[in-house]
Parts: sequence; structure tokens; C-alpha cells
Amino acid sequence: MPIYQAAGTEYGIRWEYLAAINEIETNYGRNLNVSSAGAQGWMQFMPATWKAYGVDANEDGRKDPYNPVDAIFAAARYLKAAGAPKDMRKAIFAYNHAGWYVDSVVLRTRLIAGMSPDLVGSLTGLAEARFPVRGKVKYADDISEAQARKRVKPGQNAAKLVSDNANRKDIDLFAKKGSPVIAVNDGVVKKIGRSKRLGRYVVLQDNFGNSFTYANLGSISSHYPVPKEEFRRQAQREASRSMAGLTVGDPRPNAAASAGRQKDGGSGLASALGASPSSGGQPPSGGSRFQEEPVVKERLFAHPNRPKALAAGGAAQLAAYRGDPLASPGTPASLEGYFLNTRGFNSNDFRLAPLRKGSRVMGDTILGRVGDDEGKDPHLSFAVRPAGKGAPKIDPKPLLDGWKLLEATAIYRASGKNVLRGGTSVGQILLMAKPLLQKRVLGDDRIDIYSCGRKDIAKGLVSRQVLATLAYLAEVGLRPTVNSLRCGHSYYTTSGNVSAHSSGDAVDISRWNGQPVLGNQQRGGPTYQAIKRLMLLTGTMKPQQLISLFDIGGPTLKMADHADHLHIGFRRAGGRGRPGVGSPVLKRDDWYKLVKRLGSIDNPSVSRRPSKSSLPARRRGGRSHGE
Repeated sequence: MPIYQAAGTEYGIRWEYLAAINEIETNYGRNLNVSSAGAQGWMQFMPATWKAYGVDANEDGRKDPYNPVDAIFAAARYLKAAGAPKDMRKAIFAYNHAGWYVDSVVLRTRLIAGMSPDLVGSLTGLAEARFPVRGKVKYADDISEAQARKRVKPGQNAAKLVSDNANRKDIDLFAKKGSPVIAVNDGVVKKIGRSKRLGRYVVLQDNFGNSFTYANLGSISSHYPVPKEEFRRQAQREASRSMAGLTVGDPRPNAAASAGRQKDGGSGLASALGASPSSGGQPPSGGSRFQEEPVVKERLFAHPNRPKALAAGGAAQLAAYRGDPLASPGTPASLEGYFLNTRGFNSNDFRLAPLRKGSRVMGDTILGRVGDDEGKDPHLSFAVRPAGKGAPKIDPKPLLDGWKLLEATAIYRASGKNVLRGGTSVGQILLMAKPLLQKRVLGDDRIDIYSCGRKDIAKGLVSRQVLATLAYLAEVGLRPTVNSLRCGHSYYTTSGNVSAHSSGDAVDISRWNGQPVLGNQQRGGPTYQAIKRLMLLTGTMKPQQLISLFDIGGPTLKMADHADHLHIGFRRAGGRGRPGVGSPVLKRDDWYKLVKRLGSIDNPSVSRRPSKSSLPARRRGGRSHGE
């Protein structure tokens, strides 16, 4: 799901179409046989078409049709070149020249789009997380390291189901004592401490509202790295890169992407989730807001290793000189001991803060270490509670298997960064973590923000969707001037409803490239262009409201009092308030049924090494299209 959404965002295509095509072509990677016409890989590309439209989306130097990231991005690229999203049926017919194929894709798209936006957001967060322990790990009916790393042939599975336990609420992950336990996703620490039942424990809630409990820890990290408030130079370097995605034009295809048929590989995502064509077709939206760590003046100690000084900030001082505060003198300065991976991160971009309730951490941050527990082999007890009010703890096993396979796609680079959120293309910018978006937006000279609004962003009071939207608008050449975020806007709208500005989920734009919106809201003008661009966004990035003097369908709304600005508003995850609070995503019994269903489906095929069908990719402006 995160791969579909990243690809759809980059090429302006609803992600549900990509999922539907993937279901028809290979049953989500579970049937990788070559078709009767010679099409191959996850999205069943003909070799000649793959040569023309293949993408190195995971940035490993190869364009591989058997890698799901490369294949799904390539399918989105092909569809855009064939006329999507303006004429989706025409683009789908170009992909595979058959009327039944177009009808089948459209039907499946409607089924998938009928899922609750909150459910899609929750499942996306659950799907893209990292495995919680690094090193050699064993757990009940696990995918062995050899299975996860072995090269698989088309049609074979990298993971085989052994058994499932629908009643399991947590799982023990056995690993070497001292193995790092990491944050599976960007999120906030909701609980931290020690209890008789859980031992040393940490509860992390990700940006989608899913909660992860780490229990029976041998130790808990005392500090964690926090991005500093100002990264102007680095942000400007990132913003000046040549972007791919929406800025790249491809020739209209003169040959089908796929051809031939495969045997039915089983039921797909829509049936697994029980989606109904009558339930509508709204893509997901939502956001989250966490309290920013307070900014304090750095305190220096003459003897930072003394107990009281160490607890009051001496650990950070020592780390600045030698990396890990527990390391021996002379250890090179680094973030080692706080991030699992340190390459690609500059220690000057971070400060250390005490790890405590309310701390907002990045994925791959080390939360603690595996330890002993009452005579058992060293292990971590791990539990998952999905987003939504009243959601139960669910069997983590299917998720753990999926995270291992996701790592096999090579979306995580040596620095631990997810290439789908890396920021080197339009699609990646829209999926960046909130701390990186704060840095980027505040450091981008193309985005003009009033002083009080900049403080809102620095304090973490503006949602990730709003930040990503500003970065997106700047990247497509519109250079927005922000006249209202949270600060300075009334709590209520003129109609008496609670304003989305009050929760940081809306932004008002008064100028484009220095030209005022007032008096310039005509078709073809910058406000109209911005609206059309924003209407291309999919998944969690799709705006709920675009209010101006235009009413052109979708989320647009015409209001006379918006003659001088464009209002862009988003719907929060979980109904109201923070993620996980509000209307339930699924009922308790439905979560159990869903996880049981996921556990009964064979995992797809993912090889750690490029297939023989892969092609070398030449890097161009960050994204390796290899034209």
C-alpha cells in the first residue's frame, strides 16, 4: 500500500488503480509466471515496454520488473504517458488492449476505493513499518533469515505460511542479548517505564495512530536524537535538486505494457478486506500533530560524566565529542547508539534529548536493547494495536513477516531512510516524515511564510499534509505565499464550524510567484493551476477542501469570501483529535477476522537480488529513470 501511494502521488494517478492492475496481473506478486505473451514481473511488462518505461524507484542501480517498487512505479509512469489521469479508461486500455481488462480494473478500483479512509491510513502505517529488532531474530513460525535473503524464482514464495494463531496478542522475538530495539515507524512515545507485567517497556504510536508495545526490554535508551530547528542550507540544497515525477514527460506509448493472461492466483485485496462496490470510493486522508520538544539553551558541564550532570545533559555533551556517551574515550563522533544506521546523517543536524513520554522519534531510532527475562533466552515481547477507538491488540505475526519482505525490496538505504520518503522526487517529498518536512519548508526560499506561521511550523503545530502540500506547490513552480496557518486564524469559521486551521490541518495561500490571488482567479491562472495540481494528489495527501472562487468538482468549493486566497484543508485521521481517537477504524471482531485472513494468504515473492530481467539504470535528477 505505501508503494502504490508513493507511485500514485508521484505520477498523479489514484493509487487504487495501481493496486487493481497489480491484482489482475499477478495477484499482488503471488503469481510471477511469465504470461502467454511473454509479459513478466510484478506488473507484467513486456520486455520492450519495460525497456522504455522501467523505473529504478528503489535506487539500487537496476530497473527490475520483479522488484515491486520498480514495477509499480513503472506502471504509474506508463499510465501517465498513456493519458492518465485525464482519461483513465484509455490509459488502462493502452496498458492491456482488452475491453474486459479495462472493465475489470475499474471494478476492482471501485472496490478498493470503498475502504474507509481511516482503515487505509492505519493499514498503510502497519504495512510500511520496519522490523523491531535488528540482528538474527527468531519468533513463532517466522520467516527465517535464509528464506528472506534467498533468491527466489518467478512463481516461488520468499515466505511460506507454517501456521497462524488468531488469538495471539503479542509475540516473543528472540535475539542476542544487547540487540538494538528500534522504532518501527516515525511516531510519538505514549508510555515509557516499568511494570510487573511488562517489565521495562515503551509504547510508540505512529503518525497513523497505530500503537506498538515493546515489553521486557533489557534496557531503555536514556536519550534520542532530535532534528534541530534550522537546517536552512541543507534544505536549500535539497530543494534545488531537479525533480522527477510530475516534471518528467514521457512519450505516449505505441505498444501495450502487458499482454496475455495468467491462471487465477487467488483472492485479492478487495475481497480480503470485504470491500463493497456500494460503499463509495473516497481515498484516504488524515494527519497527526505531536507536541514539539521544548527548545532549551545548551548547558555545558566541566565533568559531564558525573551522575547528576549525566542525567541533566551531560550525555548529550559527551555524545557530541565521541558519539555514544557510554563508549570509551576516543570513539569517533557519530549518532551511533541512538540511530540504528548512522551513514547519511550529520551529527551537527541533531541534538540529544531525554527519551520520555511525548518524545517524537524517527523510524530506526534505538529505543532500547534486548535483555534477559526470568530465565528465558534474551527476547523482546512485541504487541500491535491498530488505530481507532476500541481497537484490540492483534496477532503481530503477519505484520512481522510482511516487514521482512518489505526490507527485501531494498526501499531502506544504508542510512535507514525509506526511499519512498527520501525527498528526491515529487512523490518522495509528499511522503517525507514530518520532521524532515518542517526542515524543508522552513528552509525553502520559494515558500513565503509570515513570522507567526513559521513559529507554528517550528513548534510542530502544523500537520504533515499541510507541510507536504507547501513543498509540493513550490516544487511544481508555483512559489506560494502563506497568509494563514494555525496562528492568527479564528477558532471557528464564518459558518460557525470549528476551523481546520485550529488543529494545524489547513493553510491559506494569498499569492503565487508574487502575484496576488485577489483579482486573478480566472481559468488558466495560477490559482486554477494550483487547484488542478492539488486534485491530482491521492491517498493520505488528498485534500478534503479546496475553497476559492472555483467550483470544478471533487473537493472544490466556491465561496465569495475567498476571493483573496485559496484555502486548502485536510481531514484528520481517526475522526477528530489525534490519530486513534474518534470513530473506530474497524470493530474489534473485524480486526480479528482481517488479521486471520492476512495470516492465511501466502506471502508474495520478493528477491533480495536483481533478477535476470533487470536493466542498468542511469541516474537523472535523483530518480533513476534510465532513459
